[in-house]
Amino acid sequence: MSFNGKTVVVLGATGVVGSGLCRAYLDAGAFVVAVSRSAERLNELKKTLSVRPTDAFAVAVGDFKDSTSTGRAQVAIDAALAGRAIDHVISSQGFVKFGPPPTQSTAAQLQEALDDGLTINFHAAKALLPGIKQRPATFTMVSGGLAHQPPPDPAMWMGTLKNAAVNAFTLGLAAETARDVVRVNTVCIHFGVAPIGGKQNQFGLPAERDSLALAPAFLAIARGKQKGQVLCLNGWADVDALAKS
Repeated sequence: MSFNGKTVVVLGATGVVGSGLCRAYLDAGAFVVAVSRSAERLNELKKTLSVRPTDAFAVAVGDFKDSTSTGRAQVAIDAALAGRAIDHVISSQGFVKFGPPPTQSTAAQLQEALDDGLTINFHAAKALLPGIKQRPATFTMVSGGLAHQPPPDPAMWMGTLKNAAVNAFTLGLAAETARDVVRVNTVCIHFGVAPIGGKQNQFGLPAERDSLALAPAFLAIARGKQKGQVLCLNGWADVDALAKS
């Protein structure tokens, strides 16, 4: 399915997953708005993706850490959209934070981990979801397999908490939008993914494929019928199966 004439907003566009999605949607014909908290990283993204001035690509610097920054991000996104309606939002924000085991962590560390996973998605949903509720649009978040298992290292327990919180937030949004046209889902990735052209994941471990290979799963969701689901990808076979669905 072509995405010609469609507009896609990618939050966390400069991350491993987000960058691959930007390239894939561009190649599929969409107008892509890449959003990141860092202007410098957005400039690097343009180079990585070999974006030309004539490409259907715009950037917006924005953060969703609180209501004030969210308001500024929304203004920047609206400017980048230049009057276009949003068809698809992908929120690939945040990263697994390492820290002490649970009983040795501080409340401040706990709050920081939640802010960099759940809170930013909460603010993003409040800003962008109401405007697309009655459109055949999608709002897709990204979480990880740590949500379903004890972390391999106690230092990663906050990642378990963050991912599980995003999955749970999906269910809340699913209940809210059950009678709306928009489809809200989360992709829960249970394996490492390399950045574009890379061979290692974000933890420096070998990765079988990069984020360009992951992107077809997200494009399949955008054109599919999934609604209110946490879609767990346990391996690349699941990515391939979803891409063919």
